[in-house]
Amino acid sequence: MNANVPQSAIYPPQFASRLTVGWSELDESAPPLPSLDELTQILDVAYQSSFLREEDEPIRCRLILAEPCDWKEGEAPPEGFHVLTFAEPIPFSPHEIRKLSGAASYYRSLIGIRIHPENGLQIWGIIESGTRWLNRVEGGRFDGTPLPPHFVVHILGSGRILTACGYRRHLELDAGFILATGFDPFKSKWLPNHFAPVRQWLLRQLADRKLEGAVVEDCFIRTMAQNVVRRTLSLVRTRGHGGMLVYLPLRIVKSPELSSTLRLRCPFAVNGSAQHFPELMLRAMHRLSTIGSQHGFERVTWTDYQSIHDPLLTEVDESFSEMAHLLADLMCVDGALVLSTRFQLIGFGGEILGNQPVEQVDRALDLEADSVAPERADSSGTRHRSAYRLLSAVPDALAIVVSQDGSIRFVSNRAQRVIYWPYLP
Repeated sequence: MNANVPQSAIYPPQFASRLTVGWSELDESAPPLPSLDELTQILDVAYQSSFLREEDEPIRCRLILAEPCDWKEGEAPPEGFHVLTFAEPIPFSPHEIRKLSGAASYYRSLIGIRIHPENGLQIWGIIESGTRWLNRVEGGRFDGTPLPPHFVVHILGSGRILTACGYRRHLELDAGFILATGFDPFKSKWLPNHFAPVRQWLLRQLADRKLEGAVVEDCFIRTMAQNVVRRTLSLVRTRGHGGMLVYLPLRIVKSPELSSTLRLRCPFAVNGSAQHFPELMLRAMHRLSTIGSQHGFERVTWTDYQSIHDPLLTEVDESFSEMAHLLADLMCVDGALVLSTRFQLIGFGGEILGNQPVEQVDRALDLEADSVAPERADSSGTRHRSAYRLLSAVPDALAIVVSQDGSIRFVSNRAQRVIYWPYLP
């Protein structure tokens, strides 16, 4: 559960004060934040805008506090930013943000704002960023051009705004509460270790094909798999439905014990289609190895995958994106989407069985759960309690739970203790 700080609801003035804490630590090159009054005004306008609608659609957009001269001219996505400066600046107000939000799509552009010495806050133009920036959170081959480390505000929905330094998340305000506590388990040690045998299996599968080429590093497999899951979670979260993704160890998948653990509404046949992800991963590894060798590399990594321009790698990357969409679609059905640890599709609409309730779980207080805080399991919803029950019965499983409100938890078992991590990418 994300910690809400402080206990009583807060709004733009208090949020502005909190933002000043830790700002300089995000990026040493970041310009200082504006005065408290100016910062409050920016947040207040963003907050009011979040409740408006344009053509019956909610307002979603990004604002960046920067000057027109901070950007290079003559560039455009995907290798740069296309900056469109208005002939005359317009007032910075919720009404103007609403009108501009359609032209400045959340996924493709930012609205440029500045503080004029005499006229105060103004909107001066639109900066087209392209969509590659989404890969930083959702996973993908190219990260896009780095955004300058300026103050950025994401307007995400009614009463929900997220602040960042460039692309680095700072604080998020949701319904009067600051979402400040959470982790990115993909950056932990325990989560990659959980899937280490799978990566070793894939490397053996590639070696068995006796192909000549560059050695594919373990980090490529890890990052690619993580990015597919990141994109899946982002899609489910955006749809607002919620869902659960379960990874079961092979010993459960291949034994009668599965039927006593899960009841699958739609189990998949055991055939090549269910093995699509590992085969897709092997295709990517094979091509990267071959093309890397042609470029003179002895070993290839995720960085090489991002930098090498190759039509077949681009096609494979699109296939991974489609895989993420498929997983997100299957997660939106009531019940759990169940995969093996090798990403084999087992089934969806899974009902987690068992009559033994879990009374207590531990919330991780750090990335490796060296410190935890106990909580009552029944303080969470039905979907979370099902995940806790599964991890209690199958300690070497893994569950990822997405709530309807967009919060995400990774649930694991350590030394017979069910632990969860709030996910904040």
